[in-house]
Amino acid sequence: MIFLEHHNGKVTTNDGNKKSLVALLYEWAKKDPKAEFVVHAAGLDPTEFTEAIKNKRGKNSLISSATALHPDFGYVEDTPFIKVNPAVTYPTWKKSTTCFYIHAALVNQVCDSFSNTDNLLYWLNSVAKTVRPQGVFCYQLPLYFSEEKLTTTQVYRFVKQHYKRRWTLILLLCHLIYERRFPLFAFAKAQFSKKREAIFDIGILQETPAFFANVDPIYEVIIPTMGRPDYLHDVLNDFSNQNCLPKRIIIIEQNEDPDSQTDLSFLGHQEWPFQIVHQFIYQTGACHARNLAIAMTTAPWVMFFDDDARFNEDTFERIFSAIRDTNAKVLNTAYLQGSDRENQKTYKQWESFGSGCSMVHRDVFTKCSFDRALEHGYGEDSDYGMQIRNAGYDVIYAPQIQIKHLKAPVGGFRKPVKMPWVNEPLSPRPSPQIMYYRLKNTTVEQLRGYKLILGIKLFPHIGSKNPLRHIKIFKKAWALSLQYARGL
Repeated sequence: MIFLEHHNGKVTTNDGNKKSLVALLYEWAKKDPKAEFVVHAAGLDPTEFTEAIKNKRGKNSLISSATALHPDFGYVEDTPFIKVNPAVTYPTWKKSTTCFYIHAALVNQVCDSFSNTDNLLYWLNSVAKTVRPQGVFCYQLPLYFSEEKLTTTQVYRFVKQHYKRRWTLILLLCHLIYERRFPLFAFAKAQFSKKREAIFDIGILQETPAFFANVDPIYEVIIPTMGRPDYLHDVLNDFSNQNCLPKRIIIIEQNEDPDSQTDLSFLGHQEWPFQIVHQFIYQTGACHARNLAIAMTTAPWVMFFDDDARFNEDTFERIFSAIRDTNAKVLNTAYLQGSDRENQKTYKQWESFGSGCSMVHRDVFTKCSFDRALEHGYGEDSDYGMQIRNAGYDVIYAPQIQIKHLKAPVGGFRKPVKMPWVNEPLSPRPSPQIMYYRLKNTTVEQLRGYKLILGIKLFPHIGSKNPLRHIKIFKKAWALSLQYARGL
């Protein structure tokens, strides 16, 4: 491992001759494509950082110490990678130059797309922002928190280079509306910046590091179900044909009718190559059902699954192979409907979480639970994903493994439920459960950016084509949503 010390982007070690740190990285990476670099600020002892990354190192890893970078990115990016928990290892493209790790193989992949620069902070974050969606695993460690941040002019340039052009206008409007400032020069100057892209072979980088431990394929499956016996029977038959069989399948059957009886009598009429635990309850709700099932598990791995999916006999064999490849504690497969096609070919850090296609390790699900405030609504999957990240884990997407989601037209959990706000003369916007999720899991700037975009999208659909009257109505609908969300 090669250690490079810098001050304001200039190398301070004797053999660096005060070169640009980026230039030296390019030079040394070409000389030794197997090298691993730890770059740190002058005077910092990187021992603690080096110890912390030992199980995350690799060609497709880009890891740094902690930084907020700049709050304004929340105005233009609505992903889990903005509100970083500084107390845990967190998946995000936001990077600090106080201390970071990068492999020579990654440097060599991006050097032709990113010119040499003395601005190490901009270069590092630009690289991370560009390569993370293509499959490079990017993390912040809870070490050496830095106050370093981009200037307003650099933020506008960054937005222009890494997002669609219209987001620079959204950023300008957010600054004007919410902060009463008008950085017109920064906005105008950014328009001359070219969009930044890096096309490279991620497959070369995604090689399984030798230190990744073997994984015992011992797992249980939890399936909430309601009114879909035929679909569930097909799911169980698919599990019976797996090369890698589950230890147990836990089925939570729901029906709110107190006089109802099970629809799953076939469970006892057929021999299964695994144990089935079946519980019939008179309470509906996917959050409650999943939490109940999780509490019954004993295996090190649990598969969150739906009752209307179909899959090949090697699916779970491939899931555990992917877990070994990525050292993941949470793995989501592709979950395709109808004629859907998945263009992503390699592993990536996922922006979401799917409770119908996820393998989760016990270390994770003992610290997380489905939020009952989101019962009978939407957002419980995304919220669970945020709990995972805030607990110090990551959600890895394996697009090569594909499960078919039939989206059965009967049964399921989206039965109409009368919410407290249904009788309001003005519908709350957004729905209070979506607002609840956003209050819980996004930054102030992300909430403000979302509010602006939603207000624009709803014009003139909530009662008026007059812009001023539309704004007045929308503010009332937003306030109503806030009121009910806080009650949840």
